[in-house]
Amino acid sequence: MKILFCNKYNFSFSGTEVYMFSLMRLLRKHGHEVALFSMQDDRGEPTAYDSCFVPHVDFKEPEQSFLGRLKLAGHAIYSIEARRRLRQMLKDFRPDVAHVRNIYHHLSPSILWELRAQGVPVVFHLNDFKVLCPTYNLVANGHACERPCTGQFWKMFGSRCSSLPAASTAVLVAEAYLHYWLKTYRKCVDHFIAPSEFVRQTLIEQGFDSGRISVLSHFQEVGAEPKPPDHGSILYFGRLSSEKGVDDLVRAMEGLPQIKLTIAGAGPQREELESLARKLGLSNVQFAGQCTEDELQALLARASFTVLPSRAYETLGKSILESFAVGRPVIGSDLGSRRELFKMG
Repeated sequence: MKILFCNKYNFSFSGTEVYMFSLMRLLRKHGHEVALFSMQDDRGEPTAYDSCFVPHVDFKEPEQSFLGRLKLAGHAIYSIEARRRLRQMLKDFRPDVAHVRNIYHHLSPSILWELRAQGVPVVFHLNDFKVLCPTYNLVANGHACERPCTGQFWKMFGSRCSSLPAASTAVLVAEAYLHYWLKTYRKCVDHFIAPSEFVRQTLIEQGFDSGRISVLSHFQEVGAEPKPPDHGSILYFGRLSSEKGVDDLVRAMEGLPQIKLTIAGAGPQREELESLARKLGLSNVQFAGQCTEDELQALLARASFTVLPSRAYETLGKSILESFAVGRPVIGSDLGSRRELFKMG
């Protein structure tokens, strides 16, 4: 079978891409032909189809004229360029099925309409809640949002679920409304893959057809035999942003001076977290920054257990599987999909 993966990053930007490349390797191992449609980026490995990739887009570039910002907004909402580029790749690769993942803004949901026009069946892997929530994560005020604003996206302006400037929030709202009215996800997606039962039920509650959603948990590659940990050492690894609850973890360390916490990862809250640790005088909290795979494995090998204090639901929590794979238990907040992985005490 020929399978076309569609994902906006062509390198291991986050756990989403790490898992995707592992899946692509697994499919090739089982005799399938696999290709990627993505955005051009020098950090990715060269492929035979790079000429079909969408030119690099940087939404955080500060020096943009008004016309430039307007063009970027249009690209994020519905990219004609991405459709044109994908059309060429479909002609060259001729896939039997498309496996769609993180396409928002840089590729845009417009590519789903091109796949439909070319008669390519679409399997959509849900890495987040973007089909329901313009900000991806069902988070408001740094905590899990109990009431998705499906079809009423204007509520974003008063709910503090977006920390972006008003203009950027308006683009997210416009994108959500357009594809809600066009019924992009309902008309162009043949089947959804949810990594947890929680995700499946959340979509069903918002009106998605239960018969078109299957649960398939992420797999995790298991390496060498786990090594004995360093007792008194714990680890958080993942994105450093407010909904992850890492500030709660840092504050908790004030009462545990005999325990060493390592925080691995990057994100918008890193400086704030480092400042908090200094303010509390914590000598038992270390920031490791963004780690390579080998560096992360070394940190996992030393940790007695890992911690996932997230205030968000999460679609699954890949860090949990990565911890289990090296024999490390996980202590996590009691929310959403984590209840399917944890033994509740």
